[in-house]
Amino acid sequence: MKSLALAAAIAAALVIGAGFRFLALRNGFPNDHFVHLVGAQQILLGDWPTRDFVDPGLPLMFGLSAAAERVFGSTLFAEGVLVALAFGAGAALTVAAVARLTGSVLLGLLAASFELAIFPRTYGYPKVLIYAAAIWLFGRYAARPTPVWRWSIVGLVAVAFLFRHDHGLFVFAGGLVAVMLAPADGGGFRRGLRFCAAALAVVLPYLLFVQVETGLWEYLQTGIEFSRREAAREGHVWPNPFLAGAHEARLLYELHLLPVIAAIVVVAKRREPEALVTMTRVLPVVVVALLVNAAFLRDPLNTRLPDAVVPDVILGAWLISQAWRAVRARAALIACAAAGVLAMGASTLAVGHTAEEIDRAGLMTGYRQVPARFRERRAQLLDRFSESQIPNDTIETLVPFFRYLTRCTAPEDRILNLGYLAEVPVFARRGFAGGLSYFGAYPSSGAREQLVLERLGRQTVPIAILASDFTTEFEQRFPQVAAHVRTRYRQVSDIEVRDDLHLLILADTNLAPAARDAETGFPCFGFTRRAAP
Repeated sequence: MKSLALAAAIAAALVIGAGFRFLALRNGFPNDHFVHLVGAQQILLGDWPTRDFVDPGLPLMFGLSAAAERVFGSTLFAEGVLVALAFGAGAALTVAAVARLTGSVLLGLLAASFELAIFPRTYGYPKVLIYAAAIWLFGRYAARPTPVWRWSIVGLVAVAFLFRHDHGLFVFAGGLVAVMLAPADGGGFRRGLRFCAAALAVVLPYLLFVQVETGLWEYLQTGIEFSRREAAREGHVWPNPFLAGAHEARLLYELHLLPVIAAIVVVAKRREPEALVTMTRVLPVVVVALLVNAAFLRDPLNTRLPDAVVPDVILGAWLISQAWRAVRARAALIACAAAGVLAMGASTLAVGHTAEEIDRAGLMTGYRQVPARFRERRAQLLDRFSESQIPNDTIETLVPFFRYLTRCTAPEDRILNLGYLAEVPVFARRGFAGGLSYFGAYPSSGAREQLVLERLGRQTVPIAILASDFTTEFEQRFPQVAAHVRTRYRQVSDIEVRDDLHLLILADTNLAPAARDAETGFPCFGFTRRAAP
């Protein structure tokens, strides 16, 4: 009967989680989501990450989105299905992980509810799915420390590493603790060494590929500089949690406290007969939570707090179970646990804007309207320029330009995307040129610029787009590419987005246009090429 209840709870978490996240796509994807969507589009055009374009360390995110588009078509609907299923699967795995850790299906549902309520950004789905899967696997291995489950953790390390390299390191750290503490045959140190060797073996093919294509040192430098540039204004903060309405500050400290309290409870139980079992099940989760908190909990808190939620809510569920089972001071501990749930629940609902997201999903109009909401969301995601799916005013302003590209350039043509707008090639449905999806976030050097120029020499790039707020920076950071653009391209339009942002449209003078576009007056290159005299 208990296994039936668990199966029902897991299925409910999957369906409700996936459905809720799909319906909540009413306002589309945030800008940062297009960082890996643009890489997915490039893969579908035949390019490989690292070999053909710069990869900041997200190859599986690119690949999974590309696979979804291969199945469902090259629209945002494919990504909507992928993201919704990933969040649903993360909720289901959270229920399973908590039930294994605590023996309570209800606590599993409570943890999954917190996870959904805090509403992580769409591009954060790996931070839910990977860590929920990892903690579930740690629990399986603790209960049955066999080579099958140990290799399952090793496999997840590889998957997490390919999603984003720090995910792989964090899952590896938790897995190493689980393997070394498990009461299996042989010494824990020896098992730990075998685990390290196995983890290295499964990621070695990718590392060798990187070494052959670009060199590991160059790859690491690019990734580090990319992350540093992206996080330049996103340091760790310690705001005052006692101010009125400081929900983000309170949740920050609550998330930091949970693994510390869990570790203290584990130490307090060290003399109990089941102490080793408790350590094996809980300490790997504590390690992952501490690493995730240290890496993810930084400014801006409203977007970063949801990234760290999975290990923390699982530890919170375990602490509630310990309070319930305590013999001494049981009433006081249960009262403390209830107060903690209420405090964290209030913070979560405020930070996740849960009520607004439920309303955005159309779930406040009655269950009879839900099927219509699904059809509506599907239609919006299939529509290339649906107003609800356009992420910002820049893309809205560029819609006529995107239509021009469809009329006047070939599908295999590339665009030179000079600026910070990763979403431009996605809405243009044209690959990016030079191996850089958007120049703004990537570091530059003489050798890197030469590689960009070599790639440009092999590609047909009739159009370049330069944002006015990046012009000076572009000249300073990419002087060789800037000289190439000045020599080869001429301005055909200046599109005003706002008073402080103009987009310069540039055309390649080495390509003779077949005609002029009737709607825009821009050169129309058509589908045949001839060299300009």
